[in-house]
Amino acid sequence: MAIKYMDVYRRPKGDISSGRYRPGDFLPTEPQLMAEYGVSRTTIRKAIALLREDGFIDARQGRSTEVRAAPRREDSYNFTSLVGRPTIESRVVHATDAKVVAQAATVETVLAPERVSSALGLDRGASVHLVQRLKIIGDEPVAHIASYLEASAFPDLVRHSGQLYYLYEFLSTHYGARFRRSQSRLTAVAADFVESRILDVPVGTPLVLHTRVTESDAGPLEYAESFERPDRLATFVTIAPEDEGAFLSYDA
Repeated sequence: MAIKYMDVYRRPKGDISSGRYRPGDFLPTEPQLMAEYGVSRTTIRKAIALLREDGFIDARQGRSTEVRAAPRREDSYNFTSLVGRPTIESRVVHATDAKVVAQAATVETVLAPERVSSALGLDRGASVHLVQRLKIIGDEPVAHIASYLEASAFPDLVRHSGQLYYLYEFLSTHYGARFRRSQSRLTAVAADFVESRILDVPVGTPLVLHTRVTESDAGPLEYAESFERPDRLATFVTIAPEDEGAFLSYDA
């Protein structure tokens, strides 16, 4: 369950980001916020302190809480990291100096769901490794990534649970895996109960589901599902010919 002051923090933060409160406007008073959110003065003050630390407001003793323009920056990181330059990139835009980091992945061996066995060309119910990771800004999760790998192709992978940060690099170094190509699909979905708890958003919140099948020359190696918060992540697709000297050609 989310901490109360974090719930209070996100509401005015969202109002500031959406433009409901503009730079120079004033937030409601502490008693008004207490009545609106049904929480204690201590909870309100913790939320206000966090908003101030993150640069959204200017709150000083003896004066009203004024909204100010938060410094914004854009971080880019490669979500696919295949061979050479990326083809799909997720850019994270946020209003603090917090870095985008990856939590260590957890690994467990499970029976492949039908969609996974079909994508990887496995028999129904075959054993696969489920590798789950989170992308985080500060304490805020922005993406939940679940990768499925054929268990027989990567023996003893579960021994490294809690130690994996960069999956493709690890598989390449320890197992000699060579990722040659991938096919991705982006779909709009609503957060279900599980994803709402993982990403700390209400049930029904719009998310982007990024599904991907990554292959080696021998066939599919990974089926991945990434649930991403579109308020924190934007996906950019770069199209380039395989031959750097060639030109792109489209059929009308």
